[in-house]
Amino acid sequence: MQMKINALFDFFKTLLLAVIFCGGLIYADGHMLLTLQNYQYTADDFPPYFFERGLTKIIDTENSFQFKTYRLGLKFDMVEYKANIRPVLLKWGAAEYIPKTQSYDSSFLSRGMEENIKLDSYTGSFTKEIHVVTYQGRIEAVSYAENAEMQVPKIEIIAANPEGLVTGQTTIVKGGGSALMDYMLRRFKSKGVKSVRIFSTNDKYYADRGWQEDEIEDNNCTVML
Repeated sequence: MQMKINALFDFFKTLLLAVIFCGGLIYADGHMLLTLQNYQYTADDFPPYFFERGLTKIIDTENSFQFKTYRLGLKFDMVEYKANIRPVLLKWGAAEYIPKTQSYDSSFLSRGMEENIKLDSYTGSFTKEIHVVTYQGRIEAVSYAENAEMQVPKIEIIAANPEGLVTGQTTIVKGGGSALMDYMLRRFKSKGVKSVRIFSTNDKYYADRGWQEDEIEDNNCTVML
């Protein structure tokens, strides 16, 4: 009976991900792969957080961000996720944005991430982690990925606060997704991981940062399990 239930949830998860990545709602290009051997955050880069007010860019020189990782198989972690992180994903996912914009993508991916976590928690996929970055107590990005013990871990979804991705936005911190990605890559590298794979909705963005195309697609549609 349990095997039948697990098979049913696996089917629904596959269907959900197929809709997210193959249904045309997200214009994803494909997979990107980064080798971590030479990965190093450049000290000369601006910190990932900044505000824009008019023509003035205000840089956060304090690097005032904090990170936390939740393991899907730990009861206490999931209680905290449901109390503090899931409501944020639901809020981001419920927002209305213009299609084919970064804010729209992030809102849509937030909905997909919440569904994936819910399904995996039912089926017992306990090799997954939820990563969160906060800035001055406010959640700015959330990601869902395999844990750092995998040889080539996959980052299924990473979504930044869509409010900070709105064109002309002047009051919300930008850059949470970049900060969270750097945190995850450093964590993977410290565990001896050789490379990381992501499903990209913007290949050029990642290519400019050293990621390479990874040809593992099937008819331009790959479902991440």
